[in-house]
Amino acid sequence: MPQLETGTSLDAFQPYPEDRPEWTDAVWFAAYVPEQALTAYVYQWFRPALGIYGGGCIVWERTAAVPWDAALFQYDVSRPIPGALRLQALSLDNGTSITSLREGTEYRVRFQNARAHLEFHFEALTTPHVTTRGAAGDFFAGHLDQGGWCSGFIEIEGERHAIDAYGVRDRSWGPRVIRDDVRLGYFHGGSRRRCFLGFCHSGEPSQPVFNGYLSVDGERETVNRGERNVQYRDGRLERITLDIEDAAGRSLHASGVPLNEFAYTPYPNLLSRHYLMRWDIGGETAYGEEQDLWSVPLWREHRRTRSWLRNAPE
Repeated sequence: MPQLETGTSLDAFQPYPEDRPEWTDAVWFAAYVPEQALTAYVYQWFRPALGIYGGGCIVWERTAAVPWDAALFQYDVSRPIPGALRLQALSLDNGTSITSLREGTEYRVRFQNARAHLEFHFEALTTPHVTTRGAAGDFFAGHLDQGGWCSGFIEIEGERHAIDAYGVRDRSWGPRVIRDDVRLGYFHGGSRRRCFLGFCHSGEPSQPVFNGYLSVDGERETVNRGERNVQYRDGRLERITLDIEDAAGRSLHASGVPLNEFAYTPYPNLLSRHYLMRWDIGGETAYGEEQDLWSVPLWREHRRTRSWLRNAPE
């Protein structure tokens, strides 16, 4: 049976129960070309008890909001795990390779198929932020988030784009079961000097931030409180403003506007809406993302309510 090589390092696959088919170990890197409003994901997940893996590479720009309009959407759901795998030197038969060059700090990420070639170097701007079950949503046993700087290129549809901007990586592991009541906001951004990340309870225009970090010149502290306000116009995201404070008493105010938007279902019953954001943090421009996560039944109820309000009599 195919096996994942596990270990105590957070760069390694985490130990998993062999009798839990829902147990999922995932790795994600995101890089951006802000000038082109382009987002590139390399995202792989593994279900070792079932012997399968999924994910791949997704690239989209401002003109694509759904998978069938994306410049690239190679997203598998049930490929057989090809023998023994080591996450620190990962090479998959779908075209993805990820190499840990310095644990927790430096990585090389590649993807190549007949239509696209993506390659970038990720260097951390801060130490990893690690949370356990409950602090980052109920469908993780553990979650790691880290901001960094991505440099490299992507060649797609006959064009070559240079990558030289803030990026992000995460790791998650645990029993991935998406209930019918998931509603979660996840946001981040950064520049060479400062980066931030947070989780929030979505639903109202004013949203409390309950987890995350703030890093200034490489000094990272956990966010202990925060709030953000989300503005929509005709059902589309228009602006986000946020204020967070970390455990050291440092604060950050940011205001952001979306440059692109995209939605897909990375797992059954989960709708994930993504926005490349341009943030203003104290007069400094930063880039990052807003992710708006919904269980499918909750999204449907939301849409039905909006439709009723639109058509209600005066």
